[in-house]
Amino acid sequence: MNSRGDSTRVVRPVLPGGGGSSPTSPLQVEECDVSVIQEVMERVHYSHSIFGVTTSVCYAVREHGIVVGGAIFGKPGAFNVSRKYDKGEPLLELRRFVLEDRLPRNSESRVLGVMLRSLRKRGIRRILSYADPSHGHTGVIYAATGFVRHGVTATRKHLMWKNKKYPDRNLHQTNFPFHLELRAAVAAGEAQHVVVPGKVIWLRTL
Repeated sequence: MNSRGDSTRVVRPVLPGGGGSSPTSPLQVEECDVSVIQEVMERVHYSHSIFGVTTSVCYAVREHGIVVGGAIFGKPGAFNVSRKYDKGEPLLELRRFVLEDRLPRNSESRVLGVMLRSLRKRGIRRILSYADPSHGHTGVIYAATGFVRHGVTATRKHLMWKNKKYPDRNLHQTNFPFHLELRAAVAAGEAQHVVVPGKVIWLRTL
């Protein structure tokens, strides 16, 4: 019998009483600075980047002290998105969530459940997230942790450059470190516009 769900815990909660059960748990969840999980995010997440991701709360997932995953929760990038989904209650978006693929089945839903309970203790009442079908994600993990599906976003324009997709808006974002190179690549025909399907919208009330 897999007991990882009982042994996963927040080892450094912000609010008292947020810890879990066993001090010898193989997986531990702890609140952290984004720098702690940057390497695993850039290595494991399909975007291979956390550039431009708004950050309010971060969690690291450790196995025997080694960081094997993490999550970044932040305010949605667009104000109208918050207004549409917050229903007047504190809302955060799950901006990044990764675990190394070798971890046992159901690890994702178990550690995400720990994070959601921790966020509730912080006063957060709604969590918004998106599953990207273009990367094979439909939201199975979210369904398993109580999220409700709220449709699909519109299709999006991206740029393919050096075998990597970039949002079309990066062309005009001066804070994007490669925006001038990206513009030059488009002009030279080295970067091409592609249309990608919309993302599945998931919302969880805590």
